[in-house]
Amino acid sequence: MIDSLAQLRIFVAIADHGSLASAARALSLSPATVTMSLQRLEDVLGTNLIARTTRRLSLTEEGERFSTDARRILAEIRQATDAVRDSGRLRGSIRVTATVDFGRAILAPLIDGFIELQPEISIILMLSDSVTDLAESGFDLGVRMAQLGSSRKDQRLLTSGVRHVCASPSYWDKMGRPTHPDELARHNCLVLTRPDSAQNIWHFQEGGRHFGVRVSGNRSVNEGATLRHWAIGGAGVVLKSSIDIRDDLLTGRLEPVLQDYAILGNNLYAIYPPGRRPSRRTEAFVEFLAEGLAVRG
Repeated sequence: MIDSLAQLRIFVAIADHGSLASAARALSLSPATVTMSLQRLEDVLGTNLIARTTRRLSLTEEGERFSTDARRILAEIRQATDAVRDSGRLRGSIRVTATVDFGRAILAPLIDGFIELQPEISIILMLSDSVTDLAESGFDLGVRMAQLGSSRKDQRLLTSGVRHVCASPSYWDKMGRPTHPDELARHNCLVLTRPDSAQNIWHFQEGGRHFGVRVSGNRSVNEGATLRHWAIGGAGVVLKSSIDIRDDLLTGRLEPVLQDYAILGNNLYAIYPPGRRPSRRTEAFVEFLAEGLAVRG
């Protein structure tokens, strides 16, 4: 069995250029690599494809037939590749993971709009606030909030946000509004839990100095949507991304405090499995998300 298309390309180059050295130069390969590829190809086929003379290489009868088939195969592959790249219609499935609150409130409606534009695309959405290994779990895309470096090649910034300490106006009216993060120790703070630990240290900045405040309360949960629900109902204080609670802030369901101490850079990213080039349909979906989030503000 022929190992790769590279062997076909090398053989066709030898036939076109009439020598191993010329073929090597044309392909930017070493002469040794070209020679070894030809030998392996002839070994697999069990016949000589090239008649070697002191002046020039020429194709044997078997080599002529194989050259014709190899050129046809390479041409068909180029045509198939071009058809996929140039086609305006996208097909296939996209496996996506996102956090629960963002996925339900924001991502799901955006998916509706994308499928309306691309009806031959299907999207498999898995919602979880746990950190997921994209490659191991077979996802094409993760949509996550994080403070990641802009130089990473496996991510794209979708929109920027900030974490807000917030509660319902009724809670603040009853318990008082803190003026410094240290005062959160006297409040009922609703905490997100992870499989390894609770996220009960909230981070702030003051005068260029970063510091953490340990918080506690009478409720904790492993996904952010329930935290948001409790906070709107007046149960306590939450630390939530502005991306998740934009509508709650605009309508007054939640009221932020301590904004002078907030740390910027809690951004939303599209993250690809490392070492894997995203498909055209995945890239188109990410572009649609970026545009939709920009319009949403």
